Amino acid sequence: MRLTMARTEYKGRKEKGGAGPGAVRLSHFLNEDASQPVRPIYILHGTDPYLLEQARRALRQRALGDADPGLALVECQGPDAVLADVLDSLRTLPFLAPRRLVSIREADEFLADEHRREVLLKYLEAPVPTGTLCLEVKTWNPLMLIAKRAVEIGLVIQCESDKPEKIPVWLQGDAKKRYDKKLTFGAAQMLAEYIGQDFASLVSAVDRLAAYAGDAAEIDETAVDALITRGHHEQVWDLARAASQRNTARALELLDAFWADGMEAPNLVGLLRMEFRHLLSVKTLMRRMSVDAAMGQAAVPWPAQAGVRDAVRAYSDEHLADAYQSLVDADFDAKSGTDPRMAMETLIHRLCDPLAARAARATAGGFMG
Repeated sequence: MRLTMARTEYKGRKEKGGAGPGAVRLSHFLNEDASQPVRPIYILHGTDPYLLEQARRALRQRALGDADPGLALVECQGPDAVLADVLDSLRTLPFLAPRRLVSIREADEFLADEHRREVLLKYLEAPVPTGTLCLEVKTWNPLMLIAKRAVEIGLVIQCESDKPEKIPVWLQGDAKKRYDKKLTFGAAQMLAEYIGQDFASLVSAVDRLAAYAGDAAEIDETAVDALITRGHHEQVWDLARAASQRNTARALELLDAFWADGMEAPNLVGLLRMEFRHLLSVKTLMRRMSVDAAMGQAAVPWPAQAGVRDAVRAYSDEHLADAYQSLVDADFDAKSGTDPRMAMETLIHRLCDPLAARAARATAGGFMG
């Protein structure tokens, strides 16, 4: 019974994904006034390796300053962490450093044990002034007693992006800050759609693009297409054109080409979503201007304009809306364990047959309701 209650307390409402009241964004922590006192406990909540590493570095600098980490930093993995050793390290006086930092990575399993939580909570009632505990967790239940205490005396740092629509602007800032390069919004949007929310991969892409740009001050969509998406945009527009013509055989043939070239399902869906978003924008703007003017205002890259001109005339408003919803569904399927090939073939059939796609969604809705 005790173990069941412990698991229940730890799991709580973790499926909702947030760190709960009292949590702060990583950006808030990174911009926090350095004169703020170092807290006894920090919770790094998230799964993105890049953002977690950013938080680790900032916390090490905040807690240890210029001290030798070899003398003041203790790191261990959650499954191997021994509670007595953790507490001993926290209580040991620092040597040639302002404090000792004890960091437990992958601490979910460590915290899942009720006895450990109770002992840690007792320690946090009167933590030693020269010790700081850092726990890295993938899931976090703000209703736990230890969670409430962490908010009272420490800091819970959310190391995930909950606003993906802001990633392009973040990328523009990163390119400017690190390389003094202007990353156009269209190029940043392409990166976000193609790569997603993997910040390590996004930063790596900016590194490669900056090197590729050389002395040029600007990085545009052409550079992203050449270096990151490997020239796939023209093929993506061919696929969109085939779907607009209800040519399922041609669309599946293009899908085979993408597959043979090593394209992964989420990347292809990302490119298609961006192209269909362009189509939706152009279709809307064409109600009050020419197709060429609409493409200019919608910032359609010039290599794609011929495909847009053909496709936008072939798609009805309803077909476009159905197509975009099918892409949203496919993106979810591609990331949730569905067989990638099956997910993409289903997407192709739905893009080419919008009425069938609408009927399928209506049927699914009926079963769910």
